[in-house]
Amino acid sequence: MTIATTIFHIQDRAAEQVEAALTGVFAREERPLALRVEGSYNATLARLDSTEAAYRYLLLLRPHGAGGWTPLLELGSRTEGLDVELSQALDGATIFTVYQYGEVVSGYRVTRAGVELDRYCSDPTAFESAEASDDAGVEASEGESAGDVEEQRGRPERFAELLPAGTTPADFTRVVLAPGWWETHDAGETPASAVAERDDEDEDDLVDELDRMRCIALALELWSSEDYPLTQELEDLPNKLIGPTIALAWGV
Repeated sequence: MTIATTIFHIQDRAAEQVEAALTGVFAREERPLALRVEGSYNATLARLDSTEAAYRYLLLLRPHGAGGWTPLLELGSRTEGLDVELSQALDGATIFTVYQYGEVVSGYRVTRAGVELDRYCSDPTAFESAEASDDAGVEASEGESAGDVEEQRGRPERFAELLPAGTTPADFTRVVLAPGWWETHDAGETPASAVAERDDEDEDDLVDELDRMRCIALALELWSSEDYPLTQELEDLPNKLIGPTIALAWGV
């Protein structure tokens, strides 16, 4: 697994529609298309690895499961707000984005009708130290206000219709979202103390962020209800599982 991984999942839109929307987004920014290659997963991944475009994406052609989500792997620079722009360009399509930075943090964003509905971060204080941010390849934050922290709690009631039948938003929060930093926070400990204690915790007590990301994806059936292979090392994903893909890269 790459240290920083972001995967957009666009509901009920074909890969060709997503490609056209991406092209429009970057055309408005006057970013030229540097690469377009269609073929096997491994071949397109190799081509993206060899390009130096500032923005690089790998579009997976084959949606999986009843939800019909088309996954889009972000392999280059992180782009804030791309999910909002894509949703606008795709007539309000629902986009569920999952992300994970090493063993530090994981989370999601939900966008619909060009508006962000909800966001979740497993530890809003994760990048307060420069060391943690260097490991994740992102800039350290200046610190979070109480309001900023609460905005990242995750409110699954805002997308309850996407949860499995019989799973309530409260269940989803209790089992998937709350364990770890949020449980500590809600128990009355300050974010600063939680950060200070993180390095001292026994490994058996730490939440596996990769597993949390997988649980989120399985619950939403972003691939299927039984599998979410995109938490593997990307280089290890087999062609027979992924199917044909389109590699797209834009220059600066």
